[in-house]
Amino acid sequence: MKVMKFIGSNIVYIIWFLLYFTIAWAILGANWTSFMIVSVIYGISVTIALSPIGEGILRFTEGCRLPTTEEEYNYLMPLFEEVYNNAMELNPTLSSDIKLYITDDMYVNAFAMGRNTVAVTRGAMATLTADELKGVLAHELGHITHGHTKALLLAVVGNFFFSIIVWIFRILLNIVQFFANLSANFNVVGIAFAVITFITRVFADLSILLFVNLSQIILAINSRTNEIQADTFAYEIGYGRELISAMYLLQKITMGQKVSLSDRLKASHPHIAYRIRQLEILEDMGIITLQDMA
Repeated sequence: MKVMKFIGSNIVYIIWFLLYFTIAWAILGANWTSFMIVSVIYGISVTIALSPIGEGILRFTEGCRLPTTEEEYNYLMPLFEEVYNNAMELNPTLSSDIKLYITDDMYVNAFAMGRNTVAVTRGAMATLTADELKGVLAHELGHITHGHTKALLLAVVGNFFFSIIVWIFRILLNIVQFFANLSANFNVVGIAFAVITFITRVFADLSILLFVNLSQIILAINSRTNEIQADTFAYEIGYGRELISAMYLLQKITMGQKVSLSDRLKASHPHIAYRIRQLEILEDMGIITLQDMA
């Protein structure tokens, strides 16, 4: 049941990972040897990414640290523990090792990573009220509950090695193009070879550009769906109103920022107004939450 729920919530990430795998396999020759090589590389990479070591590396790159000062600890930990306990009540299979971290960024943000990491920025701590922070923390625990953070790592690993293989492929094409241009100085066959190589390069570059942009748009659509799922989880454990309040504040902060069509298509989060409305619909429907049952 847990596996099926994970697949259902993250099917696009999984399909896209398999697509990255297939393309890498095809570029390397589409034979049994290349299949084994790609399988080993991707298998090791995914295992490391989902391990405590990989998660620790991610936290380090994001500048995460545990609440250090007495003020940070005494303020954040009771909020986190309250929300975490409610999340565990709704989803008993949730990891019991999730920890709260802080980043020293002064913009308002929070995020979840891997299996056991939730982080808030100092900007969020300074800007949001305690109740609003609870709503945001509930949202991030929703991402972990639905496996969004693990599935995202699959897409990141797949994209990373796909990018390396494409980079190597382009270098090889440039080398072939160099020798093709040299051969074009000698005879008609050399000229034809140079033209064919040039056309191949153009076709490859356009195909890669199209695939990269299409993948960004498709994964962004899936990410926006995940955000709604995480919002819904926050509502279900009793923090819908608090999350709505936090998003109204974020709406004011981002007011007037113009976003291009390309950025809208590739945005990982739905428009804040849409997210607020979805939560307000849940409230209007009067769906019972954990807080109501308490």
